[in-house]
Amino acid sequence: MTRTVLITGTSSGYGKAMADLFHRHGWNVVATMRRPDAGVFAPSPRLAVLPFDVTDTKSIDKAIDQGIAAFGTIDVLVNNAGIGLASIVEATPDRVVREIFETNTFGTMAMCQAIIPRFRERGTGTIVNVTSSATLAPFALVAAYTASKTAIEGFTASLALELAAFGVR
Repeated sequence: MTRTVLITGTSSGYGKAMADLFHRHGWNVVATMRRPDAGVFAPSPRLAVLPFDVTDTKSIDKAIDQGIAAFGTIDVLVNNAGIGLASIVEATPDRVVREIFETNTFGTMAMCQAIIPRFRERGTGTIVNVTSSATLAPFALVAAYTASKTAIEGFTASLALELAAFGVR
């Protein structure tokens, strides 16, 4: 049986590269992006490109439901969608910091909350939360971004412990 991966943030960069890699290895791929562009990927019956906003719970539920409708199940969730930022803290407007956290942190958590019941029901599933090398050592000009990704590091470590008994990695 062909496995299915849902990847957030696939319009470019790591998300696109991951979608291409999974597809090359025979997986069904649910590729999500804010503004779908049919030209990003070659057409394939094993590929569904869906509009998606990680900060909108209706969009999250719709993408998961459409992915399941297209391929029968989702085996792996890759939370890749994110917003980068290079700015000194005192010059970064509060609304920008909140936008970074809404996407990078709360969006990732919301995706997990939406998919976990399906994974638990099946007794299997894998969640990959993409963070950043900025969490490994301090860098100037990325405090808000680093904070948003470091929060996901802690969240992921705790989540792994919560889900292990249910066959979810």
